[in-house]
Amino acid sequence: MKIFSALLLLIFISGCQSENVKEMIKDCDGLAMKYYRGLPKPSKLYVEHCQAKESTLTYTPERCQKAMGQLMMRGSEKELQKLFGKRIMECFNKGDLDKFLTK
Repeated sequence: MKIFSALLLLIFISGCQSENVKEMIKDCDGLAMKYYRGLPKPSKLYVEHCQAKESTLTYTPERCQKAMGQLMMRGSEKELQKLFGKRIMECFNKGDLDKFLTK
């Protein structure tokens, strides 16, 4: 009985994870920003499903790199969003923001 319950739970979790992956793949811009941050699972999904379409993306690892340079020089969230778009702050982790973002 315990084995059967564990098996059902595993199947249920696997189904949820595949739905989550499908949702993540729909947002290649988000995956590109997570790839730039070095997050393992989104990075793998980005390389497998989105990297080939990089020319059509708004947010690319290169754009995140340019934004990081601006963050380090200026530190203004509003200015970064004006230059690079509203979602650009997703390129940075908490450590980056704590270190370079001006309050």
